[in-house]
Amino acid sequence: MKFNLFRAVYKKEIAKIVYRITRKQKSEYIRASKKKLKALAELISIEREGLPKHLVCKKLPEDLGRGIFLHPLAKPILKGEIIAPYSGEISLLPQTLPDDSAYAFAPLSDILITKEEHRSLGSSLPYHPKRLYWLNIDAEKKGNFTRFINHSEKPNVIAELFSIPPNSFGLEPVPIEVLYLAKKRIEPGEQLLINYEGEDKSYWSAIGIKPLRVTPRTFRIDSSLKVISHRRSR
Repeated sequence: MKFNLFRAVYKKEIAKIVYRITRKQKSEYIRASKKKLKALAELISIEREGLPKHLVCKKLPEDLGRGIFLHPLAKPILKGEIIAPYSGEISLLPQTLPDDSAYAFAPLSDILITKEEHRSLGSSLPYHPKRLYWLNIDAEKKGNFTRFINHSEKPNVIAELFSIPPNSFGLEPVPIEVLYLAKKRIEPGEQLLINYEGEDKSYWSAIGIKPLRVTPRTFRIDSSLKVISHRRSR
């Protein structure tokens, strides 16, 4: 698989800024437990193989792109289990710039940076002390299989923000890690789905697309890994 960047990689200049901001907001971010750190470390094989063996990436009917399914012979994924980190290219972008990527995730916003921090980022914009930035994780060109987890208003996957502390599992500590977790039990053959919309409900309106209404059972894969559609005919 082309998209095999297991975890998003922070440049040290960006990590330093995000650490400073999250120290003020530390109550908003969950410090990953040893259990979650161990589970995350066990998923390192994604970096080499692109996709865990218990998941399947398949093209969907009707030019709907690709989707991620739990292999029909795999064990169910239980509520709260880690699917994978959401991975992509990390940057700090001014909030005034238009967001035209369909694969961008902004876990932190309203960031003010100092003149020294602005210089360390090498920005082409002149420094302005009141300019607000957001932390942007963009999987359009680089990321992992989570970019193929499609949207649903009735998802079985949820995104949560964690800080990854120094650990003995070989994981690089980061101020914010976006982890995809099972929102509920996911059965073999089911499609993995997440709700793209935030509280402002602006995602689909921003890119001018009306999403297809699907649930985890709208499309399934059978024992031969063929995609079976359970959509009602119009």
